[in-house]
Amino acid sequence: MQSTMIPRTDNSPFALHNRKEIVFILDDLAKHHTAINLDTQEGIGLVTAVLKVDAAENAVYLDISADAKTNEKIRNSRQITFTTQTGIKVRWQATQMQLVTLADGEAFSMDIPSSLERIQRREYFRMISHFGNKTLICKIPFGARFIEVPVADISVGGIGIDVKGEPPEIFAQSEMLEGCAIDFPSVGPVPFRFRICGIWISSQTKSGEQMHHIGLEFVGLGRVAEGIIQRHMVQLERERSSLK
Repeated sequence: MQSTMIPRTDNSPFALHNRKEIVFILDDLAKHHTAINLDTQEGIGLVTAVLKVDAAENAVYLDISADAKTNEKIRNSRQITFTTQTGIKVRWQATQMQLVTLADGEAFSMDIPSSLERIQRREYFRMISHFGNKTLICKIPFGARFIEVPVADISVGGIGIDVKGEPPEIFAQSEMLEGCAIDFPSVGPVPFRFRICGIWISSQTKSGEQMHHIGLEFVGLGRVAEGIIQRHMVQLERERSSLK
């Protein structure tokens, strides 16, 4: 798989460099078991979480994959980025990870980062989409046909979709999805490109099947499409407010 360029966080306008503040934010992620996307420069992806922060040992401990080969590839990578999936966007990087054994099992270990981004901007606000006959439907090419999936949440940064059972092979961490479309009630189908930025099990159906929630990030979003999304979000907010 081709290498992926990962934007640096240390020179970002949203970067924090105060060690106490960085430790506080990471510790808060651990307390809330916040889902985090781990992506390596080589294209390896994992949904992980901060297990604990040890300021005295200058260490951050994170959950590992159930797959030993994936863990080894992550350990061998020298450019890794971590990004929270929801809420205020928190992002940081590491150049080296170690596999260590804690009291309750194995974990990844890294140094406390010297810089960390914390971004609270409109494009990261996600709104729950309609359900029932008002649900937005996203059409994703799959071979000679399309997969139609409901849009669970939406922002101008991306969408979340729900897939029942084991997701098709096209849904892989960091993969690009070309030729997709979302059917908006006011304008009809609008084309989009997506990058998969998160996959995790969200619930289980009555029949015992797992529901997978998949985060899709818009790629190359144009002004017209962004305007359509913003108007749709305004409409959602108005309808939600009218129900209060």
